[in-house]
Order: sequence, then structure tokens, then C-alpha cells
Amino acid sequence: MTESIIAIRLTRNLRYKLTYLKIFETYLESNPGPEVTALLRDLMLAQQSAVGPLSRYLRRLDVPVQDLELDQKLLSHAFSRADLRSRMRFIHDGLRRATSWYRTQLVDRQMVADPELEALLFELGEIDAAKLWQTEARMGMMRIPLGAKEREWSDQQRVTPEDEEDWRPKLVEDVGRPAWAGKQSTEWPRPSKYRRGDSR
Repeated sequence: MTESIIAIRLTRNLRYKLTYLKIFETYLESNPGPEVTALLRDLMLAQQSAVGPLSRYLRRLDVPVQDLELDQKLLSHAFSRADLRSRMRFIHDGLRRATSWYRTQLVDRQMVADPELEALLFELGEIDAAKLWQTEARMGMMRIPLGAKEREWSDQQRVTPEDEEDWRPKLVEDVGRPAWAGKQSTEWPRPSKYRRGDSR
């Protein structure tokens, strides 16, 4: 008998939690400073508090949780982060993805058919959402941008048009013109957020 979609999803979720526990432990070993150390310990406690009820539910589905292996790809990504800022962004991205995953599960009829599972998903989602907020607050105090592509304000070069003799604002020339006849212009592609969910 094949595993149900519920068992597959919850097993994957448990594997990620166990893997992140290993990641947080390893990050702690690098002595990241008192503020980050406190955050990592809080994150470990949160993951540990989630592992217990999640494991119990999976055991009721006859899933052998004691044999779960850690996600090696996730470990590789985590351990490739050489500096503190990159590691903090990695942690933030993981919590953001986890929070989004729980929101998705809570609107899936298969996942909320059992009231006990629905309550469990809600509880675990709240835990990760709280830790996401805590991580973002800590990153803000450390002046670490949430995204790797963001740059520090102090690192950005300020534009000073007064120093350029031939400077003048360019609007239409730079961005191109839309197709005013109501046709889709190749210079103005349809934003991805307005595409249908099944389109690529």
C-alpha cells in the first residue's frame, strides 16, 4: 500500500525540522555572538517542540519516523554559507518558506479533513511564524537585509544629477512605450503575479 499524501508531506516536514536542528547546532558551534546564539537556541527549542507532536501523529499513520535521514541537499546549502549575514539570510528564508507551506496546507481539504491534524498544522505554523518575526527583528537590529540582493543603504551610490552637465530625466525613452491599442507589447510582458496558476 502506497503512503498517503498526508504521510508524505508530514514526513518531509519532519525531515526538514530534524535537518534544521542539525544546522542550528552547527551554526552555534561557530560562536556567532550572544545575540545570535540566543536566537539559535530559541530556534532549536521551537523545532524540538514541534518534532514531538509531529512524530506522534506520523507514528499513528504507521510511518517509521525513527529511520528518517537528514536532508543532505539542505545541509549542503546551509554549510556553504561562510559568513554570519549569509547564514542569517538562510535561516530567514527557511522560516519564510515553512510559514508559507503551513498556510498552503491549511487550505488543502486533504490536510484539514482531520480536525486533529488541522489543529497541529495551525500550531506548528504559528511556531514558525513567531520565529520568523523574531529572526527578522534580530536581522533588523544587526542591519542585515532580508534578501541577498538587497544592499545596505550605506553601500549604495547616491545619484547626484547636479554634477552631470547633460543630465535630464528619461522616462519614455528608457522604459519603452506600451501598446496603446490594447495589444500586448513585447516590451511590457504580463507580470508573473497575474498569470494563471497553471501557466509557466
